[in-house]
Amino acid sequence: MKSFNISILLLFTFIPFLGIGQVKSDSVKPVVTGIYHAPIVQQGIKDTTKPAPVVMAPAVPFPDTNIHIYEQPIVKNTVQKIYTYQSYSHGASPGFRVQIDFSQERNAANKTKADFNAKYPSIPCYITYKQPYFRVSAGDCRKRLDAVRLHNTLKRDYPASFIVADRIASPPLQ
Repeated sequence: MKSFNISILLLFTFIPFLGIGQVKSDSVKPVVTGIYHAPIVQQGIKDTTKPAPVVMAPAVPFPDTNIHIYEQPIVKNTVQKIYTYQSYSHGASPGFRVQIDFSQERNAANKTKADFNAKYPSIPCYITYKQPYFRVSAGDCRKRLDAVRLHNTLKRDYPASFIVADRIASPPLQ
């Protein structure tokens, strides 16, 4: 048994030197071992198969990262009513006011507010600070037309007044 193994080993060792099993160099084709690897040429192997076509996978779109809320109409209406109530109760309603004066000094703004409250006690007056001015504004108008009417009323006493968009105090719920 040992002699048989040794003879096979010697046979395979000397095959390249004897010219058995070798292929001429012009008939050797490169063998591709993998899709993205460079071709590796192995001598002694004749490639008779056609290379597999490269199929590009379709581009996968990015996943939708937006949050979508699907709710019944009654829930949507209830949420809208709660939002509306909270915006009214916390003074978050958008509206208009008439700005009657602005000054860099707090005392001048307080004097203008006191003067306005003496002349028009039924119209609310506010002092806000937006750097670098103290602004004195009057009224809580939900529509611009109401602000125009108020401005026409106040124009006689405060000719430099003008209409500004602001967050107004909410009207009371009825």
